[in-house]
Amino acid sequence: MAKKISVEIPEYFSVKHYKSLGSFEHLDESEKIVATIVATTEHSQEDVMRWNITDLLSVYKGVSAMVNDVNAEFYPVFEFRGVKYGFQPISKMSVAEWIDLDARLKDPVGNMESILAICYRPILSERFDGMEWKVKSFIKTLIGKPENLFKYYEVEEYDNEKRSWREEIFQDLPIEHASGCLSFFLVFSMMLQRDIIASSPMMEETKKGLMMEIDKAIKGLQSESSTDGYTFYETWKQESSSTLQEKSQ
Repeated sequence: MAKKISVEIPEYFSVKHYKSLGSFEHLDESEKIVATIVATTEHSQEDVMRWNITDLLSVYKGVSAMVNDVNAEFYPVFEFRGVKYGFQPISKMSVAEWIDLDARLKDPVGNMESILAICYRPILSERFDGMEWKVKSFIKTLIGKPENLFKYYEVEEYDNEKRSWREEIFQDLPIEHASGCLSFFLVFSMMLQRDIIASSPMMEETKKGLMMEIDKAIKGLQSESSTDGYTFYETWKQESSSTLQEKSQ
């Protein structure tokens, strides 16, 4: 009589799970199935190798459903394990924050939890009364447009030691929050780079080609997620222009 197995599939796909899958590219399809189950459940490779094929494929189907349910969406504010975190917009970042962030963006997947720990910090003060929260058992996210929500909270000052603590916590953050954050940031950065190229003294044909490549990349990111970095960039640019005009008067 075949031994009955019991497998607890995680409620959500985390940053830690995602990074584990990234190391399986060199494996063949059968090995990837085993490695994926090991990475996302409490079972060791030795356990999985003793299962029959029917059980293996049944568990993998459940794991795949969890992975396919991921929807990359940018949330400026979320509550995780009892702590409210807010995204620090680029316009508010210090030089130290930007340098640390820029260095880690050279390997965004490898440094994912570190990037999140720089961009998201505990909220010190907020005005969220009456705003709508979307709640799951493992996380609570505030719903609203980024360019509006950024005005309703202040996060704690950047600190390298505290960032290291958050990196450990953010390994268990839902991957949709991480990928949404990265997509949002990439769109914003590309828009900024596009404006820099547009105002540079390089030859018009070269400039036009580079801008077309950036536009293509931005459209690709926007089609793959619900990220709205473009809208925020335009809002930020308008507000920055207004501030500069006020200071010059």
